[in-house]
Amino acid sequence: MYISFNMNLTQLIYVSKATQLMGMLSLTQILDSSVRWNETHDLTGVLFYENGHFCQLLEGDKYEILNVWERIQSDRRHHILRRLELAPIEERSYPNWKLRFHGAEQIAMYFKEMAKVLDGMPDHDDDLLKFMKTVSETNP
Repeated sequence: MYISFNMNLTQLIYVSKATQLMGMLSLTQILDSSVRWNETHDLTGVLFYENGHFCQLLEGDKYEILNVWERIQSDRRHHILRRLELAPIEERSYPNWKLRFHGAEQIAMYFKEMAKVLDGMPDHDDDLLKFMKTVSETNP
């Protein structure tokens, strides 16, 4: 596993509801631009999308994480946006993933428990947060 000596290494986890259902073309465009952004800003992480809901875990330098969080908050494709966690970390969970993406089919196949909690309901935030912190152990 990658160990960082960056004292500002930070992890952000959020959940949001899309303003409209996303088709494969829209999701591909989001993924492509996000991967390019993450490469340029040394960010890594994972993005889930299921039935109009996003959940993302990003990790990198605190300044870069705060910058991308501001961009996400002003992105009109999101509403009902909630930050589940913003915290320092000692090492990256996804050192080689500029952005791994999992859509509905992968969630149904590999992450069945996530399908139960990725619904935008605040009552599920704790379970979703726990799941996002362990998803790197399940590496389909």
